[in-house]
Amino acid sequence: MARTRGGPTHRAALILGALLTLVTVWGVVAAHTVHDRRDARMTARNPVPVAAEAARARWWERPDELGERVVSVVYVRPLDPTVEPPPGLPRWPEPGEAFPSPALAEAAPDRYGRQAGVISHAGLADGAELVAYVNPAVHGFFDEVGEPASFISGFGSRRHHMFFVNSHQFDRDIAELDLIVALIAGVPVVALALVAARSRSEVRERRLLLLDALGIPLRGRAIVVAAEAARPLGWGILGGCVPTLTVSVTSLVLPFTGYPVWVQDLRAALVWLPLCAAATFAVLLGVSVAGCLVRRRREGTAPARPAAAGGGRWPVVVFVCAVVVAGWGSEHRHTAGKLAFAVGAMVALIVLPYATARLTRLIGARLARSGGRSGDVARIVAGRWLAARPQALARLSAALVVGLGIIVIGQVITTQFAEPAEAARARHDAAGAGLIQVRSRNIPATADGFVAAVGADRVVRFSPDPSGSGLRLTGTCRSLAALGTVTACPDRPVSMERVFGGLSPPGRDVLASRDMLPAPPVAVCACGAPVEGDKALFGFIVVNRDGAAGLDAVERAAYRHLIGPMTTQPGQSWYLGSAAQAAQVRWLLDVGLLGIAALAAAGALGAAGVFIEQSQALGPLAVYQTGRAFYQRIALYTLALPLMAVGVVGVGVAALLGGLVINLGKGGWMSPGLLGAGLTAVAVSGVAVALTCGRTAAAHAASWAPQAD
Repeated sequence: MARTRGGPTHRAALILGALLTLVTVWGVVAAHTVHDRRDARMTARNPVPVAAEAARARWWERPDELGERVVSVVYVRPLDPTVEPPPGLPRWPEPGEAFPSPALAEAAPDRYGRQAGVISHAGLADGAELVAYVNPAVHGFFDEVGEPASFISGFGSRRHHMFFVNSHQFDRDIAELDLIVALIAGVPVVALALVAARSRSEVRERRLLLLDALGIPLRGRAIVVAAEAARPLGWGILGGCVPTLTVSVTSLVLPFTGYPVWVQDLRAALVWLPLCAAATFAVLLGVSVAGCLVRRRREGTAPARPAAAGGGRWPVVVFVCAVVVAGWGSEHRHTAGKLAFAVGAMVALIVLPYATARLTRLIGARLARSGGRSGDVARIVAGRWLAARPQALARLSAALVVGLGIIVIGQVITTQFAEPAEAARARHDAAGAGLIQVRSRNIPATADGFVAAVGADRVVRFSPDPSGSGLRLTGTCRSLAALGTVTACPDRPVSMERVFGGLSPPGRDVLASRDMLPAPPVAVCACGAPVEGDKALFGFIVVNRDGAAGLDAVERAAYRHLIGPMTTQPGQSWYLGSAAQAAQVRWLLDVGLLGIAALAAAGALGAAGVFIEQSQALGPLAVYQTGRAFYQRIALYTLALPLMAVGVVGVGVAALLGGLVINLGKGGWMSPGLLGAGLTAVAVSGVAVALTCGRTAAAHAASWAPQAD
């Protein structure tokens, strides 16, 4: 049998489908493997708390901030010289020494003491973790801690939620990553697999009908289809092994999140690669065979005509049910609701192109009738072709419709996280590290050394007022003047109104907000600070006039003189949470790379299949007309017009799903410009596809000759 035109298109679709499917499947498996090994390392380093009399070491965690991220500062000290150090350390740090993680050592090398080395792979959750083991220089440091859980016998506790909570407080469950991959990458890959399975289906169906006429049983026809698909699928599987093996040779850094994945963890996932490859090959081979052999049963001996696909109602029913499920999920915002929305949205986007095939068939029928009334041959041919083959347009529009829906959903999710992050960043940036709150254990006993290191004229102390009604602010007249216009500088406590005639912007941040002071101030003076009262209510407000360098100097002084210090700037706690949420959105972009590749491949290969089928079908019209304009008119009616109609429906569904995301997250906004740009892109793509198809059809018509098929 002669080799049919379009075979390379089908083979390319199968190769790309197998390659991207394998990469996606192995990526999910690798993510779970990396997560499991990460959990194992975290378990190995977790301390085992014991009673004080049985303790062999001390371990106490405190938070710190570095840029937009939180640091876990772990104070350690061995009580038994034979006890093993924490995993990842070659030895216990000496007093005044610190072992930071590599990422922390690069960003803040000397903040926590003399750097004695860095924590190795065995002691870290991942390469981006910010953690430091510090043996404080103060001899009686742990006498001031007062934490029963700081007495430990060693390491290996399985109670993850109790330890390293600061640097991992914004971690998300691996199941959420699975949902992101399923929606952002899985849907496009499924679309590509369907395009690959059905590309050039009409030519293969004619071949299978010939085999059927020759008496070849179903098994024989399945073997023919499987043999045809096996080689390109095999090449695709081998191609998919190349990137998976490549990232297993060197550590991978994801492009948008900057998340480093250690090569040791990726190599551990290689054991699953043969199984992933075999499963991907088997599933795609089965889809290819089923896509060719499952068709309507014919009666009689009349020549076969392509089935008028799209006449069934099941895609519309499934689409409506999926939208209902997504809507229910957006109203029930717990885990089950989020899962329902994700599944409903995914199914709706997959089924939408096939549901709109009924619309395509309707457009074709009306186009043919209008052409018959006016005698327009181009409209007659285009309308009848379109009515007979609505699924061809479904394949072509699948990538565009699915891509538009995913982009709109991603844009809404991004705004949900970006809005609070931008507001928090604005307040944080407005302060510009001008004010720094410092708190620690037992401040009355350690305050003098810190104040001397920073400078008394830069420090306002807050302490519990002996009256028990709030806080007392104390400092020099110059340090108090940083908070506002000082009308009097009393040497004994007086009310705030008697000292400040007006507040400066830093003063409003301190006195008018509750994130810089643990209680409202009731008195102020240029006198000594109280030393009695709740130790949780003691602290410092440092006026920083030196920007980032001043902030770093304050941090170093705090870690040198205080017991487990914590530093905060105005709006920082809200800013850190919002920044962490905004950073998590960037995972959509990393995962979306696979989705974009699959969508681009599905769109290009689907369009190529339509080009070839259309050009061959129009070949006999060469006896009537060979001018390019005639064939381009047919292509515009056949492709551009219905694709625009499908685009309008796709934009409407994308807007609907975006609205459900807004309802699910109780916030965010949808970009009308993005919806308009999406519709424009669909329209432009339809015109471009039609013009190219018309040019291809005209070229084929000029050289067309009858063939025995």
